[in-house]
Amino acid sequence: MYGVFPDKLHMESSTMINKHCGEIPYGVRERPLFGRIYENPWLVRLHHPEEVLHFCHGTLISNRYVLTTAFCAMAVVTNANVTPQKQATEVILGEHDLSTETDCITAWNCSLPTTRRSVENVVVHENFTRKNYANDIALLYVNASIPFENSVRPICLPLVSIVDDTDDQQQTIYNSIWLNDSVPRQIWMRNVATEVCREQIRDIFALGDGHICARFFYDKFSVDMKGSAGSALQVDYHGRIFQYGLLSVGFPNVMEKTPYVYIDIAQYINWIHNSLINNP
Repeated sequence: MYGVFPDKLHMESSTMINKHCGEIPYGVRERPLFGRIYENPWLVRLHHPEEVLHFCHGTLISNRYVLTTAFCAMAVVTNANVTPQKQATEVILGEHDLSTETDCITAWNCSLPTTRRSVENVVVHENFTRKNYANDIALLYVNASIPFENSVRPICLPLVSIVDDTDDQQQTIYNSIWLNDSVPRQIWMRNVATEVCREQIRDIFALGDGHICARFFYDKFSVDMKGSAGSALQVDYHGRIFQYGLLSVGFPNVMEKTPYVYIDIAQYINWIHNSLINNP
């Protein structure tokens, strides 16, 4: 791949992903704490209809696939597994403000209604283990194609690593999630070098080869991340938003500055691509 310009590498090397991806109508260098309309069009809520709150997050990566963790995927009720007690899991896209029926910038500029899909098939990484959350990655194949528009579009995925593990470049990275607010929070994060992270959490978690770490940028920042598994660690790369991490494990209230553990997307890009090709 030497001599290939990075944009061409990421956008044209796969026929399955990175099509019309990572575009938002805002500057990407400084994003506010609370997300703006159309700022996270790939953000997905996974929801059991019989419950009030979502149980996990995901991200849209194509017109039929949502990326999430294996742990989240194992809680999904597919159409084939519906029972009188358990309805099919809802995949909710295109949502911005949970307190309103329609999201508007002005009276004449409103988003379309939310898109809702159910899940036909779940593809969990074949080597996922609950013990240490190794290979905690999965794909959800939804029951119908998802049309792209301003409030619904896929995020880009890195075909090779695009973030410096040492954080020497201090890249601006975000974890966008729904918490207790009606709109998503965009939490400013910082990378934590793998060996530093491994040492910091060695008494509570065994960091694996497919893991990377990030922490809150502000030391005193405190937030309940419940329900945020499967959300995206995002970075601006050449004017597009890329998901380079998948939130897997957090350690709330264990110790100050404890990093969160993410799945390193670049290490699993072949698995993602092959899974999209080999499964409907």
